[in-house]
Amino acid sequence: MKVNQTALAFCLCLLAGMASAQTTGKALDVNLNSDSVRLGFTWRLGDPSYLANLGWLYNQDEGDVIHASFHLVDAASGSGTALQAGLGVRVVHTRTDPSTVSGTALALGGFARYTLPNANRYNIGGYGYYAPDVSSFGDQSEYYEIGLRAGYSVLRDGDVYLGLRRIEAKYKNVGRFTFDSGLHIGFELRFK
Repeated sequence: MKVNQTALAFCLCLLAGMASAQTTGKALDVNLNSDSVRLGFTWRLGDPSYLANLGWLYNQDEGDVIHASFHLVDAASGSGTALQAGLGVRVVHTRTDPSTVSGTALALGGFARYTLPNANRYNIGGYGYYAPDVSSFGDQSEYYEIGLRAGYSVLRDGDVYLGLRRIEAKYKNVGRFTFDSGLHIGFELRFK
């Protein structure tokens, strides 16, 4: 079952790469802690106000979370502001390890990122997504994901960051299952 999940994640990343050939503003995000690793690929679709994202979190003890997101993105308080925000949807597929339950959810949420004006190498951000029972399918009956991060631009197009997140799903007849919780370190590389 792990091989099938890995193949699915690889195919999603491959599709993201092919789709990005027609776009500008791409980013690769990799982060990890002692139990998990997350890979993400983001790109702007044509108009810079639309942002798509594919990602895969693998936790060696808990299971996998694969997602695809679509957001409307803009400066939160007018052009030229240091605060960027996005609102959108995230389709999430979860599978526990050992593979006893799995499910899919359509979560609503968004993100915000603030770059300090007088110290523009530093940024902070956060995100959150939630799917209730009505938009959860399979064994899954609820999903949520929240996270915070603080980053530093080592390069103009490259950040290192420290993050904190919690990813949890609730399954029918099983209860709550935490896929990841706690600190992680990562980097984000942006391509034009």
